[in-house]
Amino acid sequence: MIVTCPSCQKRYRLEEKHFLGGERFRFTCPNCGQAIEAVREVASSQASGDAPSSKVQQPSTEKVHKLEKTWAEAEVPESELLAMPEGKRVSLAVLQGNDAGTIIPIDKPVMLIGRAGADVNLNDSEVSRRHAQIEIKGKTILLRDLRSTNGTYINEQRITVTQVDHQCEFRVGTSTLMLIVTDEQP
Repeated sequence: MIVTCPSCQKRYRLEEKHFLGGERFRFTCPNCGQAIEAVREVASSQASGDAPSSKVQQPSTEKVHKLEKTWAEAEVPESELLAMPEGKRVSLAVLQGNDAGTIIPIDKPVMLIGRAGADVNLNDSEVSRRHAQIEIKGKTILLRDLRSTNGTYINEQRITVTQVDHQCEFRVGTSTLMLIVTDEQP
């Protein structure tokens, strides 16, 4: 079953081993720190051979404090398909803006682009603190706007989430960036 973090929308694949015979599994999202409680529902459709459904609950603060030790020790499920592409190096080049000429290596599958406190910090007052993010799922690379004030644009079209490829240019604030995917050097 797939569980989506209610805070950052990162997806995780849960298997039977996570529930250990119970109907609940609790863990902390490694991406944003949100407490997640997945509840396996046994539906009448299960008798007909359909897979059980699940729902994600956001526990109350009181429950979170009581369960922190349990959650910290829980085996965190692997995120669904989030992984760097094998044999490839991914970077962002700043083409226009205050940081023009800067090359930023992308070294993890989710990279936050923003003005401050992000993985990719841009010196641009038109960029939100949490503006957009790059998500790498093997050979697929997604660019996701994080409900930024001024938007994320490709070919002057505002996007919410879209697949991007080698040499794709996009604009955040007044900065234009290019995604670069090259073969890794041996």
